[in-house]
Amino acid sequence: MEIEAHYSLRLGINSPWEISSVDLLMAQQKVDIVVEYTADQGACPECGTICPKHDDSKVRSWRHLDTMQFSTYLYCQLPRIRCQIHSAETADTP
Repeated sequence: MEIEAHYSLRLGINSPWEISSVDLLMAQQKVDIVVEYTADQGACPECGTICPKHDDSKVRSWRHLDTMQFSTYLYCQLPRIRCQIHSAETADTP
């Protein structure tokens, strides 16, 4: 199993989200995981209507639970969804 698939299962990442890279930094005891949104549309976080993707936010990062003794960080550009009713809203994270 590829390491990206392993972390997708561990973190519960499903389409339209995917893990594009996992960097294991042994000397720093750190794991960096990049998550990407792969669809060109998504659900409005306010009303749930499927709408086109407007753009992406700047890269954000989150500290996740450690992977054994390694600190684990997630990186993602969250998409903004253009809803006709609610304007451009940041999509919910998985």
